[in-house]
Amino acid sequence: MTIAFGGDSILYLSIPAFFNAANNYNIFNEYHCTGFSCIPLYFYLKTNSSNMAYIQTKKIYPEIQKIFHFKYGLNLFGMVEQLKTLYKATKSMEGFKSQKLLINFVTKYFPDEKIPEKMKIHAFNIKTFNDEILKGNLREALIKTLSFPIEFSPSENYISGSWVYGIPEADFLIYIDSNINLELKNAIDYMIISTITRTKEIAKKRINSAKYKIVYKSNSKNPFEISTEILKLSQEYLRRNFS
Repeated sequence: MTIAFGGDSILYLSIPAFFNAANNYNIFNEYHCTGFSCIPLYFYLKTNSSNMAYIQTKKIYPEIQKIFHFKYGLNLFGMVEQLKTLYKATKSMEGFKSQKLLINFVTKYFPDEKIPEKMKIHAFNIKTFNDEILKGNLREALIKTLSFPIEFSPSENYISGSWVYGIPEADFLIYIDSNINLELKNAIDYMIISTITRTKEIAKKRINSAKYKIVYKSNSKNPFEISTEILKLSQEYLRRNFS
């Protein structure tokens, strides 16, 4: 069975809790990720331990908070403000942060090795307009899937798929959504919210089509605060459907 995780916010750093709940079931042969979910997923598949995935993810969490601007997903206010800045500088595709920051982060915490066999890292190719499962080098794939639009320039024409379709397709989906109150003020706001709405609609269709799914909505901004809730929700869902 295949499983996929969304990845537009740091709340996906909580997914080691799901791995903990799923340890005794042995039902997944492929793990699909995009964006932030690829970070704990790699640590889990590399160590074969949900506890180690939790520890290693939490260890680098402070730096993740420093590196990434759009930590909480598709954020209207942040996107509008940065788009205005980029438009004035005529750098709409370059991003407002240096790609070197992302490269240095990935190089520091992830080894120069092949992507684990069961790990399927997704990114969106803006040249071909296709979602792709990346092959080859782990670092290169992580840089591509963590290249969030507006924040970073595309990496070899790739951006994070989490901002395009929300979540990859699979038999089992794990989707974490932030509860965000939006106050629309001008035309740019409406333009951006239409993009956000489109992405969420694609994700919704994929979730509805999946045979198994766990959808969690949260007001929290800390992935480790919601880990216990994710664990309990996952344990109950897996027990109900696979025991």
